[in-house]
Amino acid sequence: MNTVASPRMDSANEPFKNNKKNPGERKLRGGYYTPQQLSDYLAKWAIRHPNDCVLEPSCGDGNIVVSAAARLGETGMVTAVEIVGEELEKAQNRPLSKAPTIDWRCGSFFRFFQDLKAAEKFDAVIGNPPFVRFQYFDKRERALAFSMLNAFGYRPNGLANAWAAFVALSAELLKQGGRLAMVVPAELLQVQYAAELRHRLPALFDEVLVIAFRELVFPEIQQEVLLLLADGRNRDQGKMGQLRTLEVRNGQELPNIEDLSRAISHLPERHANQEMKWTSLFLEVGEFQMLRESLDAAHIKRLGDYAEVDVGIVTGRNSFFVIADNRAQDLAVDKHAVNVVGRTAALKSIRFTDADFREFGRKHPSKLLSLRGLKRDDFPIGLERYVKAGEQQGVHKGYKCRIRQRWFDVPSVYVPDAFLFRQIHNAPLLVANHAEATSTDTIHRVRVSSDIAVERLCGAMVNSLTFAWSEVVGRSYGGGVLELEPREAERIPVPYGFAGDLDLDYIDRKLRAGDVLAALEHGDRVMLHKGFGYSPAESALARSAWMRLRNRRQTRRQSPT
Repeated sequence: MNTVASPRMDSANEPFKNNKKNPGERKLRGGYYTPQQLSDYLAKWAIRHPNDCVLEPSCGDGNIVVSAAARLGETGMVTAVEIVGEELEKAQNRPLSKAPTIDWRCGSFFRFFQDLKAAEKFDAVIGNPPFVRFQYFDKRERALAFSMLNAFGYRPNGLANAWAAFVALSAELLKQGGRLAMVVPAELLQVQYAAELRHRLPALFDEVLVIAFRELVFPEIQQEVLLLLADGRNRDQGKMGQLRTLEVRNGQELPNIEDLSRAISHLPERHANQEMKWTSLFLEVGEFQMLRESLDAAHIKRLGDYAEVDVGIVTGRNSFFVIADNRAQDLAVDKHAVNVVGRTAALKSIRFTDADFREFGRKHPSKLLSLRGLKRDDFPIGLERYVKAGEQQGVHKGYKCRIRQRWFDVPSVYVPDAFLFRQIHNAPLLVANHAEATSTDTIHRVRVSSDIAVERLCGAMVNSLTFAWSEVVGRSYGGGVLELEPREAERIPVPYGFAGDLDLDYIDRKLRAGDVLAALEHGDRVMLHKGFGYSPAESALARSAWMRLRNRRQTRRQSPT
């Protein structure tokens, strides 16, 4: 999901623009349809007999229905469900090369679920479930889906995307031995709300194959997708099935169905531990084992043992609350304007200095209005006009603003000890805050324990093991960016105990010069070799694990299939 950068506002008469685009109707319902090439592939793999009974739980305009019909005979059957009547009508009007029975159902898959479950189960479920994020997931639909998931032993959390419920419930509609073939977001590999599904799939099926793409296959969205091919629905959940992975460049390079046996098989230990997300399945065996063993090393602690990671400030409208320095002077609010940084690009090293902040402020708004404790009757004239202009533009009606006692009182304004990248293009840096600044929610704020030296902790992050683990615990999206949420960041191993021997000035210079590898080599030599006693070969495995996962996400491009 793309975000829109906040515009700079130089006049109180200019509109205080919203920071994000309103989601379109298509995004709200997650309606991004399957390219015909992928539809044909899924149908070819999933349908084994011309008389199979097939379910498409969210058929859209019918690409998968067309592909399934081409594989079935007159005795076959497709049940096609679609919640949007106009899209179902498009699907019904599609010409079919063959004429199996098609049961068209207009409505919600979740509302049809019990009827579908009561009927004869399906030989195959083929689909591209809607990618509806939790904030757009209709509350009634979500409650219904969650109640059914609960009945099957799932414990979904409120952040779950609709696709995960589609996949989990679709699996429950299969006959014994049935096949599940779906296009799913790469979130399956890494997000916390999909952890139950990652654990369940190998228990529900004899074989699970995940096909990943090195390029984006949906040209209109920055969403990395996978093909999930699960074979042999079984009743014995005490036995873990085989999990395999395969990576191809794009839809043109999909292997022949007969060649899927060349996919890489993974031992159960590589996917049974929920802390090792399925992203780690794309590591070589030695790389995986290096990271796996570090989980059990008593001398390796996590970032959360030394510090608390918190989100940056959620203003409700950055274009109103974050202003230029000269604007703060015009409004006479110097005492009620806090230094703020809102761009990760401003953080170049393990130190953020006064000079760094001045450089940032020359190019970007760098003062945050913090009006708590200032009565409105005492507002300077310029500030009162500014606030009224915001009200005229409806800033106070935004959700984050309107739930406050005073809409213009931004909560949780404090100066952290350090900053941590939330969205990472290259490497995850922890940055000591020497500029007495705070940050917006594009950057995490970090408070270290009283007995921890903040610069030393920042330097301790610069090593291959920590870099590799950040790729495993975080999640990446189609644009190639790694994102770390606070609880995920706190799980990253950090060898702080050996950081006293680091040359922090050297690390700072090298990072500022863009030479990440030189800084990393120094960190590895001090902390991994001298501290942990790792051999150069072992630390090289951690380095290659980081680079493999980093390069994998960075190569995702917006490329049509």
